[in-house]
Amino acid sequence: MAKENFEFFVVSGKVSKGYDSNGLADPYVKMGYISKKTGKTEYFLKTKVVKSTLFPEFQHKQVQELDSDDIEKVVIEMYDHDLIGKNDFIGKTTLEGNSLTGLSNEGTLIRYHLFNENDPESVGQSTANVYLGMNKKA
Repeated sequence: MAKENFEFFVVSGKVSKGYDSNGLADPYVKMGYISKKTGKTEYFLKTKVVKSTLFPEFQHKQVQELDSDDIEKVVIEMYDHDLIGKNDFIGKTTLEGNSLTGLSNEGTLIRYHLFNENDPESVGQSTANVYLGMNKKA
């Protein structure tokens, strides 16, 4: 087992369309990994919900210990929070597991494009993006 500490900083995002009746969204981000052992997504990060915006500022920083040997893929997802009913899925992207193991202590800040292949209006188009910093924590 290769347990390592990683630091994640979900900075901000952009949602391409409104999901609420006011034309805006109440977005939040979840991160996890697909386990090599179970094949299931194990979530380890969830930002706060940012109300009534298409340009959320999350400013969420978290240090997480992960078993890098068990990470097949990293999953980044965005949802629109709803008070009634199920939260709306906005989009996701997946990264190869070695995208974490190859990180340095200095880290990186990248804009990730998220996609929703279940939405016929947006197939092949980015439905949102998120600015995310990641690094190994010494």
